[in-house]
Amino acid sequence: MKTKQNYYPLRMFDDLLEALVFLILAKGWELTGVDLDQLEVDVEAQRAERVELDKAQGEYRAQRERFATAQDARYQRYASALAVIRSAFRNDEAVLAELERFKRVSKRTRKAPTEEAA
Repeated sequence: MKTKQNYYPLRMFDDLLEALVFLILAKGWELTGVDLDQLEVDVEAQRAERVELDKAQGEYRAQRERFATAQDARYQRYASALAVIRSAFRNDEAVLAELERFKRVSKRTRKAPTEEAA
C-alpha cells in the first residue's frame, strides 16, 4: 500500500488562509460543509506552528554552522598531523603504506564517448 505524502503549500499559505477566512467573514457567506470556526482556529494554529518551525529551523542552521566551523578546525589539525607524519617518514615505505588509507579519494566523472571513438 502506498503511503500518502504530505503536501507542503506555498510559504505564504498563512496569509492566504487568513485572507480567505477574512473574505468569508466580510461577505457573510455561509458555506455548506465548511466549519468557519475551525478555519479561524486553523489560522491561529498555522501562525503559532509556523513561528515554532521557523525557530527550530533557525536553531538547526545555527547548530549546523557551529558544527561546520568546529569540523573545519578539526580537519585542519588532522591534515596538519597527516602532513607532518608523511614528511617525517617520506623515506619509510612501511609507514607510507599504512598511510595509504588516509589518501583523499577523488572520483572523476567520465566523459561521454565521442562519436569518433565509437
